[in-house]
Amino acid sequence: MSEIPPNLRLTTDSGRGPDAADVFAILVREHGERLLAFLRASVPSSSVDDIFQDTVLVAWRRLPDYDRTRPFGAWMRGIARNLVLDHRSKMGRERPTDDAILDAIVRRAEAEDRGDREEFRAKLVRLEDCVARLPDEYRTVIHLSYRLDAPIARIAAEVGANVEAVKKRLQRARAMVATCMESKGATT
Repeated sequence: MSEIPPNLRLTTDSGRGPDAADVFAILVREHGERLLAFLRASVPSSSVDDIFQDTVLVAWRRLPDYDRTRPFGAWMRGIARNLVLDHRSKMGRERPTDDAILDAIVRRAEAEDRGDREEFRAKLVRLEDCVARLPDEYRTVIHLSYRLDAPIARIAAEVGANVEAVKKRLQRARAMVATCMESKGATT
């Protein structure tokens, strides 16, 4: 296997709600390649899939303990590192990668995470600028839909339009924002 399942789905429990599983699956897919690279450099290839799956399961169980102010990828690699060390102790003498290399891989991944955060923040600034440039009727529906998470029917009532008109405004607003982001060099 050694790849992230495109249809990664988790069942919800512990009152986290269905959205928690979707967000978690997205985060795992987003950070999974670096996690797999870390594991491939840390353990024999025959163990990569098992430790990857164990890492995802442990992370899912510990999701309520995750500190959202810290990078998700680093948190998952921390879990994986502990599982790798446990795996190594069970395997005895088989140590394909020494601790210095493992630490170097972790430092490199953390540096890339910082770069990703900076790139994300820059895209967010460009996105906010593009939304601010929208005509009022489009900016309003974007604000109500994405910032306030209002249902389409409520947005329609608030702006004095029918549901289909609001859907069309949202479609047009998203297209305008996408065009603006592309012109600023940031794909959406």
